[in-house]
Amino acid sequence: MNSEMVEKMNIPFSSLDRFPSVKGQKEDGKNNPAIQLYGRRYFKDQTSVEYLAELLLVFLSPKGDDQNNEYSFSIANDKLGKYWPKAKTSLKLFSFFSGSKLETRHPEHQIAYLQALTALKDNMDFSDNEKDNVIRLFQSLLGGFVGVSKNRTWVAQNFLPLSPSLIAREVGWRHSDAIKAGINHWSEAEQHFDTSSHMFMARGGEMLFLQLSHLFSKSDTTIKSYFENNTAYKHLSDVSNSSLKQQIEDGLKSLLTGAVKPVAEIASFIEKSLEQLSFDELEKKEASLGWVPTTTIPEAFLFAIELNNIVNSSLSDLEKLDLLQTLCSMQVLRNLCFQAYRTEHRNNEVQPFIGQYAWVVSDPKTPPDNGIRKIAQKSFEQIEEVLYRALSNVSDMMAESGATDIKMNDALKHGFQIFRKTAKDIGLVIPPAGQGQRFVLTPKLLRFLVISLIEPGQRVRLTEFYKRVFAHYGIALGELQLATALSQTSNQNESQQYAIAADTTWVEESLQQGGFLVELSDAVSIVVNLVGMEQS
Repeated sequence: MNSEMVEKMNIPFSSLDRFPSVKGQKEDGKNNPAIQLYGRRYFKDQTSVEYLAELLLVFLSPKGDDQNNEYSFSIANDKLGKYWPKAKTSLKLFSFFSGSKLETRHPEHQIAYLQALTALKDNMDFSDNEKDNVIRLFQSLLGGFVGVSKNRTWVAQNFLPLSPSLIAREVGWRHSDAIKAGINHWSEAEQHFDTSSHMFMARGGEMLFLQLSHLFSKSDTTIKSYFENNTAYKHLSDVSNSSLKQQIEDGLKSLLTGAVKPVAEIASFIEKSLEQLSFDELEKKEASLGWVPTTTIPEAFLFAIELNNIVNSSLSDLEKLDLLQTLCSMQVLRNLCFQAYRTEHRNNEVQPFIGQYAWVVSDPKTPPDNGIRKIAQKSFEQIEEVLYRALSNVSDMMAESGATDIKMNDALKHGFQIFRKTAKDIGLVIPPAGQGQRFVLTPKLLRFLVISLIEPGQRVRLTEFYKRVFAHYGIALGELQLATALSQTSNQNESQQYAIAADTTWVEESLQQGGFLVELSDAVSIVVNLVGMEQS
């Protein structure tokens, strides 16, 4: 996409810039409007746990030509980024093979699996019967930490990203090719394991990593320039970017290295026992990072603030993991909207929120004739219209510049379709199928917003909480925020009608039931995040 196209789309020229720089590299996705708009790449089939697992995989892996920067968001920006992730092939064979798809179990996999069991038994100082029991216990334990299995072969499955010993790159198995090649030894199988398809860990987590990496490469002055003169972001005015980076890196490292230590020790024992089944070349193989538009600084900063609040709380590791999965999905949704609305080049129509959009939510239990439920449905429809229009605009400009074979269907998979699927997966949009799809706010999502937007132990007025929710996500809860959102979504008569019908007591009741709301008087309510505080 050239500067003339960008000017026609009313996108600032800086939107052309990419991080990391890909100058001199082969253009990827040049016929895909979604990749041109959002980066390389989001994909509709990637799940919340895979977004998080991929983000953490890049974070903890060695990066750059000198293969350092483990547990860091720092990468070299002079060329396409590289990192060296682990494949964990032998651990997956032991943990997932017995429950994997029969039709993708190559005979050599079966032989290797039986060899793995024998090798493990040889390293145990128990009776034969006890060894069998221990192996079953290990498999049951590791199987309980599976993150995504679905209908995948054993090597394509993944663990929950609770520990470096359980975090691995995506590996596929080209079963048909292996059958045709007639392989008859485990060592010959390596060339048929695939690390380049990105079918499940489809780069979405890499995108989230790169948004943060790019953010942390900028000065405080640059970051604050996006939020200056906007009182909605007063609570972020004293944040130091370098300190924020350090706090997040330390928090994530502590989480990963301190979590489920017994499981990590078992995984290490298994891998060491099965060294003869590991593929050295596969484990040493580098991976290339994609890229993100450099315009993502504002939403990346909000993402970092929320990430820091979660990882540095004293919640249990499993609770943090669950919240971080939700956060990754919410960031994907937020980034899609931010970037799509940038193509609209609106003149700060939603004054308190730099994203320029609004998500009007309703109580999930609201009856069909309720006014806010209707506007929540209309709000969702409007967001989808903008997301589709953004891709259509990019496609038109690409065509005008002479591009051919524009892959609009692929663009929908890498852009438009992601919003609806991801929003439904986390319960932000209901129903799962059928008519009347609308934004809602479940108690689980409300709890997420409290923990991610309010520091542990901090108390803010209810009106301030509503203000922060709108400033971070464009979610309209309070009276002022709802009025702003309705002015965008409805005509004047509808706005007045729905404003009269609006009732946010359900939000307060949900906060109260979650233990987050303290009523000091009829006029003053306080939202407090006591979840995850150190107990004295």
